[in-house]
Amino acid sequence: MVSELKEESNQRAEQAEWAHDFRRRLSEKLEHLGDAALMAQKHDEAISMYSASISLEPVAPSSLLIKRSKAYVAFSLWENALNDANKLITLDPSSPWGYERKHAALHGEGHYADAISTFETMLSKMSQSPDPETRERHREYINPEQTKAAIRAAIESAIHESPLALINTDSGRLLDKPGQAWSFESQPIFRELISAMTTHIDNPRIEREVAEYYRYATFSHKWDDNEPLFEKVIRIVVYDLEESPTHDKLQMFCKIVRDSGFHWAWSDTCCINKADHFVLQEALVSMFKWYEGSAVTIVLLRGVRFPSKRGDLMKSIWNTRAWTFQEYHASKVVRFYTEDWKPYLNIDIPNHKESPEIIAEMEEATGVLARALMVLRPGLDDIREKLRLASTRQTTRVEDSAYSLLGIFSVSLPVVYGEADKALGRFLAQLLTNSGDTSILAWTGRSGSFNSCLPASIIVFNQPLTTHIPPTLKRAELDKITTRLRSSSLKFTTLMRLYDRLHELPVPLFAGQRMKLPCLSFKLGPSSASRNVSGHVFRAQTTVGVVEIRTEEDLSRSGTLYLVHPWIDFLLDRRPVGSVAEMILEEDSDDRYSTIGGLPASPSPSGIASETPQMQATWLFPRFGLSSGGRTTPFPSDAASLRPPSSLSPADKQVRALQVIARLRQPFGALLLTPDPG
Repeated sequence: MVSELKEESNQRAEQAEWAHDFRRRLSEKLEHLGDAALMAQKHDEAISMYSASISLEPVAPSSLLIKRSKAYVAFSLWENALNDANKLITLDPSSPWGYERKHAALHGEGHYADAISTFETMLSKMSQSPDPETRERHREYINPEQTKAAIRAAIESAIHESPLALINTDSGRLLDKPGQAWSFESQPIFRELISAMTTHIDNPRIEREVAEYYRYATFSHKWDDNEPLFEKVIRIVVYDLEESPTHDKLQMFCKIVRDSGFHWAWSDTCCINKADHFVLQEALVSMFKWYEGSAVTIVLLRGVRFPSKRGDLMKSIWNTRAWTFQEYHASKVVRFYTEDWKPYLNIDIPNHKESPEIIAEMEEATGVLARALMVLRPGLDDIREKLRLASTRQTTRVEDSAYSLLGIFSVSLPVVYGEADKALGRFLAQLLTNSGDTSILAWTGRSGSFNSCLPASIIVFNQPLTTHIPPTLKRAELDKITTRLRSSSLKFTTLMRLYDRLHELPVPLFAGQRMKLPCLSFKLGPSSASRNVSGHVFRAQTTVGVVEIRTEEDLSRSGTLYLVHPWIDFLLDRRPVGSVAEMILEEDSDDRYSTIGGLPASPSPSGIASETPQMQATWLFPRFGLSSGGRTTPFPSDAASLRPPSSLSPADKQVRALQVIARLRQPFGALLLTPDPG
C-alpha cells in the first residue's frame, strides 16, 4: 500500500511538473505571439495574447504587465494601461518602469500635470536605483525643467515683437507682456509639451505651438467719442463693459477675432497706456511693425451698412484717416466689415487685400496701382510717393500727421503732443537728414513753425513734384547743349572748379532747427515791387536773369535775399546719398552774387520761386528712383556718371562738367531764403 501511494504521489508530481512546464511554455508562446502582434501594430491581438499569457501565471510577471500596458496605450485604452502600471508599482515600488508606464497612460488620457509628476518620480527612482545600468539610462531622459526653460525661451521670442498689451479673447482680459507669457503656461498645451518630451526637446514643435498660440489680430477703425481707454479696460473684462456703441464695437471685434481662432486682439483705443509717455512713444514708433506682424487686421467701415455696394469702401471715412493709411499697408491680411459687422460686399476669401473688388477700389482711392501699393514697405525708399499718399489723409490732432508716418518711414522721433505743426517739421527734418533726399523741400505753401523750409501742413506734398525739380534732359538734347557750350566763352578752369566743388558737397542735414543745405545760391540784386489781388509781386536781377516772385509776404522788409538751387543730385545726375557730413559755406570769388556750398537756412519766412509754372509729372522719377504707375525708373546706366571726379579721365570730367552747366540752364524751382544775421 505504501509503495502504491508513493508511486501515485510521484505520478502526480510528474503531472504537476508537466502541467507547470506546459503552462510556462504556453505562456512563453503566447508572449511571443503578443510581441509579434505588437510589432505588427495589431494591438487588440497583442492585448489578447498578453492577457492569455498572464492568466496562466499565478502572479503576473512585470515584463508582461509592461508589454500589455504598452499595447493598451497604443490602442488608446488609457484606464487599462493605468491599471497595469499601478500593478507594476505595487509589485516593485522601487522600480522606475511602473512609473514610466503610468506616465504614458496619464499622458494619453490628457492628465498632463499628473503625468509630469509621475515622470519626475520615475527619474528619481532611476537615479536612486542600485542597478548601474538603470542609473546610466537616466541620462537618456530629459528633465521637465529643461523643457519648461525651452518653452519659456520660445514664448519670450514669440512675444518680443508683439504689442505691449493685448486682449485675451478667451478671458476678455487686457494683459501686459508678463501676463501674456503666463497665459500660455496656464494652457493644457504647456503641460502637454512638457509631458510629451521625455527623451529630447523638440524645439521646432515648441516654436510652432507657441507661435500659433500668440497669433494676434489688429483693429483698424475710425475713432468715435467715448472710446474705452486703457484705464478702464485694464480693470474690467471686455465682455463685461456696459452697453454703449463704442463698447459694443470693441466687444464685437474681440468676438470675431475669437471665433476666427485667435487668442489675442489689439485695438489702439485701449491697448496703449497713453498716460505713460514712454509706452506711448514706443507704441507710435512700433505701430507699423505691430500691424505688419498681425495674423489679420479687422477693418470696420464706419458709415457703410449691409448690404454694401462697390464704391462704399472708397467713400468711407476710414479711407480718409491718416492712421488707417499705415494700418492697411502694413497688414498682410485684411478683412473688411460694414459697421453692422457683415463682410464687405459679402467677400468670403480669407484675405480681402487679394479681392479684385478691393484692389480696384484702393487703386481708385489712391491713384496708385495695386502692385505698387503691395510693395510699399517701411523705410526711406519712395519718400515723395509715400508723402503724397499721406497728404490726402486727415487727423484729429495736428501732430498725428507726422506721428502716423513714423513706422512707414522707419523713423524714430520723440512724441510731444501739444507742439502742433512743429511735429511735422521735426519729422521731415529727420527724414531729410536720414535720406539726403532734397525732394522733401519741393513744395509751395505756408511755412511751418519748426523751420521755414519745411511746410506747416503735409497737404503740400499733394503738389506735382516737377513744378520745382527740373526735367531730365534727353541724351540728344544734352549732347547738343554741351557742344554749343564748348564753343562758348566759358572759362574751363572755373567750370572744372565748380564741378569739383559740387561733388565735394555733403548731404543735407538738420542740426536742431537749423538746416545745413548743399546748394547753389543766387543773391538777389535790387528789386521792384507791386501788388495784385493775390499778394506781392517782386522783380529782381540775378546772375541767372530777371526773376519774378509772387508771395503773400512783403519781401521789401526783409534783408538780403537768396534764391537757392538745392537740386544738386539733379545737376550731377545721381541719386540722393544717405550719409551725414558737415557743411561748408564759401563765397565764390569770381561771382559776388553766387555761392557754392551750404547756406544755413534760418527759420524765417520764405517762399519758393519758380521760373516755370508746369512740368510733366514723369520728369521727376529718373532723379530719385520713384515709382510711377507701378514701375520704377532705373538710375542712369552710365557708370561714369556715378564715379567720383578723381576716377574720370580729363576728357570725361570735362564732359560731365559741361553737362552740369547744361542742366543748370534748365528752369528750376528755387527756395527763397534770408540768411540768419548771426
